Amino acid sequence: MTDYIYSRVSTKEQNSKSQAKELLQSYPSAAVYEEKQSGKSMINRPVFQELLNTVKAGDRIIVRELSRIGRNTTDVLALFEELEGKGVAVIIKELQVDSTSATGKMVLTIMASVSQMERELMLERQKAGIEEAKKAGKYKGKQPSLKTIKACKEAVGYVGNGMSKEKAAKAAGVGVATLYRYIKTEAKI
Repeated sequence: MTDYIYSRVSTKEQNSKSQAKELLQSYPSAAVYEEKQSGKSMINRPVFQELLNTVKAGDRIIVRELSRIGRNTTDVLALFEELEGKGVAVIIKELQVDSTSATGKMVLTIMASVSQMERELMLERQKAGIEEAKKAGKYKGKQPSLKTIKACKEAVGYVGNGMSKEKAAKAAGVGVATLYRYIKTEAKI
């Protein structure tokens, strides 16, 4: 039996080390898997996928809170069912529950729904804030990175030399739609 700590934060600015450190106090011999990735999808988390491919019967995955595993009720419950089939337990430290007990399963089902609701509420508040900022003329949307701007300028140079926009975008390593948006924005200036 091996214990695995999974510590996840959503953005590069956040630090997952405090989660791991906290859990290591209770599980000092656990292997630690840390990841900086959004919890909205389980598929787009390579460290988590590596952990899922590593665990075997008798192992335990330990997380500080359920939202570290995921924020989609259906995905979380399907994962727990899959792990139970493999003989792997999930320990949620914050709730002091184990996914293999009847009570633990019930609590985790409820908490998975709460995690999804929290994410949906956060997105609703974000959308409302963006709408207010748009009305005030303060919202500009996601701005292109310097790398993207440089690639677009390079592609515009290729277009100026007679290359098609599609070929120019590919040659500069930028998406065609991104190049069209850049040209449209630059034309307004």
